[in-house]
Amino acid sequence: MDIQSSVPQANHFDANSVDSFRLESKYDGNAKTYDEYPPGQAVEKWAVDEFLGRGGFSVVHKHVQEGTGRVRAVKNIQKSRYPFHAREFNIMVILSKSEHRSLFVELLGWFENKDRLFIAMEYLEQGDLRKHLDKPLAEEVVQKITKQVLNGLQVMHGNNIAHRDLKPENIFVVSMSPVWVKLGDFGTSKRVHGDTAFRSQVYTDCYVAPEVLGLDPNAESSVYTNAVDIWALGCVVYELLTGEKLFSTLGQITKYYYKEAFPEQKLSKLTTLTSDAVKSFIQRLVVLNSNGRPSAAEAAGDIWLEYVRDCPELSRFNIPLTEIHEP
Repeated sequence: MDIQSSVPQANHFDANSVDSFRLESKYDGNAKTYDEYPPGQAVEKWAVDEFLGRGGFSVVHKHVQEGTGRVRAVKNIQKSRYPFHAREFNIMVILSKSEHRSLFVELLGWFENKDRLFIAMEYLEQGDLRKHLDKPLAEEVVQKITKQVLNGLQVMHGNNIAHRDLKPENIFVVSMSPVWVKLGDFGTSKRVHGDTAFRSQVYTDCYVAPEVLGLDPNAESSVYTNAVDIWALGCVVYELLTGEKLFSTLGQITKYYYKEAFPEQKLSKLTTLTSDAVKSFIQRLVVLNSNGRPSAAEAAGDIWLEYVRDCPELSRFNIPLTEIHEP
């Protein structure tokens, strides 16, 4: 279950980025084919292909350019149902710098009509990580995924952005051999600046940190920090290694919070060669007090990840990378 509170927040496009990423498209969100008009180039004809996914306020389809086979994923967001629709675009612009291209699903552009915003993104044929979890993953694979996700979180947190919905469905796979994943779906992500803060109760049940749930009756405010992403990653790592969720229900998270006793019996299912190190790693990430969790950089330096490279070696991948549009 996803919950969002009605906290007033600014919703406007970053004026410095709008034109750099604007696409002149005639797509209305319903047509099966449409034309697009790149500046100084021939008209491109695009066709709407398979359904890729659905969120609370949006739907994503694969779009294919006729005659070339170029593909992209296009998110169709209903403006009236989601008043903060520009926020996702602004965050993707910040994360679209070429030095971050290995870490995040790439932003290709945007277009709109009076009712809908369309965000064109890199299409990844292997889908999200959930599609690869028919059985537990090898520890070496999980270590690489974890390090790459932490590299992405370092960039996000360094720009005052919290993902706020980190889970296997929002970790996208470029390749599983060699391992290369990217963070994506920033629909509930937020950047804080000035007097803004993280307050909204946005989450997916099994990965939500207790402070988002407002379990502390003595808390002076509903504000939380980007440490919620660290908690979620701890839950994801456990699931990748065991095939089971660390916390299957909100009730289990609540029980852990009020009893202040980590579910030690769950850790017995971690039987990897470095089981003591990975157990310690997970426990560091799901500490109840958010101030006691490591930063993304600190977690990336954990002994369990000591011999894992910071990012994939792109030269090892025979995969064409989409041209980056620099604002």
